[in-house]
Amino acid sequence: MDPEAQEQEPINLRLWHLLQTHLKQLEPELLLPEHNAVLIEQGDVADSLLLVQQGRLSIEIHQNGNASRTIAEVGAGAVLGEMALFGIGETRHGARVRVLEANTEILRFSREALHSAVLFDAELAAEMLLLSSERCRNSNRMINLLLDGIDASSRGDATSLASICSTLRQGPDSMEQAAGQLEHLLTVAASPRLES
Repeated sequence: MDPEAQEQEPINLRLWHLLQTHLKQLEPELLLPEHNAVLIEQGDVADSLLLVQQGRLSIEIHQNGNASRTIAEVGAGAVLGEMALFGIGETRHGARVRVLEANTEILRFSREALHSAVLFDAELAAEMLLLSSERCRNSNRMINLLLDGIDASSRGDATSLASICSTLRQGPDSMEQAAGQLEHLLTVAASPRLES
């Protein structure tokens, strides 16, 4: 799938602007990572937040020894690692963040600096909560689509499955692959079973 055609996570411009207004106080670290560098590793302690100034990043998850799957791609203005702000104790990242383009520029904010800023800026805190909430809604939407696709495949409902797969194919490559697997399940379910 053409990366430009993939559904991208919407950028929260208000949060981006709020972080920009706090740059002096937050003293972020400027990162200039190489192509394919991993900025956040799934399972690592969440101790910072990333603001993408320029470039593209891939958000990937892996579970139970399976290969990593891309769940989103983000560009300039995206904010990642917000768990660093809301976590209690040693909160861990739920996904890997990998650089997709050369010339990527990232600002990394420490957890301590973010805590100080949020204490004095209710708008910043509200926007961070809004970001987390929106990500949960998007994840729930994808889970629901996948479950609807499994249901349509098991019922042999090709019309419903076609619509579901069309929506899945607008997302990252992993959702396009899931659409193909659901269509395969429909084909297998519809084929006559051979007698032993």
